[in-house]
Amino acid sequence: MINEEFDSVSNYWPIETNDDNFFVFDEGEYFMNRAKDQPFAVMLNYNNTLDTFSIYSSMMLGPTENINQSIGIIFRASKNGQVAFIFEVNKFRRFRIRKIINKENIIISNEGKDGWIKNEKIKGINYFNTLNIRSNGQEHDFFINNDYVYSFKLDSINVGNFGIYIGPKTKAKIDYYKIYTHELYRDKSKIYLSDSEIKKLINENKYLTKQLELSLDAKTLEYQNAIKILENQINNLNKINLKLDNENINYAVIKNAIDTNQLDILINLSKKVISKTLENRQLQIEKKLFKDSLIKLKNEYENFEIELLNKVIEKKIHEEQFIDSILNKYCVIDSNFNKNINSLSDTINRYHKPIKNEY
Repeated sequence: MINEEFDSVSNYWPIETNDDNFFVFDEGEYFMNRAKDQPFAVMLNYNNTLDTFSIYSSMMLGPTENINQSIGIIFRASKNGQVAFIFEVNKFRRFRIRKIINKENIIISNEGKDGWIKNEKIKGINYFNTLNIRSNGQEHDFFINNDYVYSFKLDSINVGNFGIYIGPKTKAKIDYYKIYTHELYRDKSKIYLSDSEIKKLINENKYLTKQLELSLDAKTLEYQNAIKILENQINNLNKINLKLDNENINYAVIKNAIDTNQLDILINLSKKVISKTLENRQLQIEKKLFKDSLIKLKNEYENFEIELLNKVIEKKIHEEQFIDSILNKYCVIDSNFNKNINSLSDTINRYHKPIKNEY
């Protein structure tokens, strides 16, 4: 949870430089100098919710003339500061455990004088001592330099904050301050599940995953079908566009022939138009239908000059001259080309025999 080695300034611990306290980060250590005759508590800036924990800290006392100097760990401290527990060591290689309630000391390690118990494992001035507190909630075990030294049990669990206790007129250094959670610890801000609940959630997750995959497959198939429909529509549009392009080419050829007076091209196209018209139309249709067909043909080929064809329709000619008259009128484009009428009529007659009108 907390792994403070004081390598750099952090928000966990304060920096104070005044007449009472001098607390600074100094080359991987937290240097502390308490100048007043009263002890002082430096609280860890961390909102603790731990019921069970294991806390380690390496602490050193510096040389002073004061016989009451000490350094230690504060644990299970209430937010209002009225209740706290302290595990501390002094320069005489003794440790003490006590509880503070409303500024009153309650000695827990009462085997020694004023609660101070001598222990040979504790190192003296200018040596680091490792203090370790292990708690499962109610029971607390205390270790100094990895050796067990004491235990006590609480009647009830009180969640509280952690900190550093420094005695009056005391100089000290803290090498590290680390807090770990017990394997049975339950953070109140989190939700913990049993094995059966976890298995149930896993199975539900697998089921939902499968349902999601099926849903995605159905959506994928739906999208694929939609894509196929769109592709077919695109292909049909492409075919229509190709057909329109071809028709535009034909219109362009005709327009070019008209604009440039290329008579040979115009005559050949006229033959094709007449041939196509004669193949697709029945000769038995009435004159009105034929006239309408010619009007439609004129619109499709950009108002192609069919004035001469209309004149042919307006006249009543003999049935045996019907086709010859149409061909002759198509071929008579300009009065300047009257000398070509007979040869053009002969040419057209070679492609089409006279058809008798049966109506």
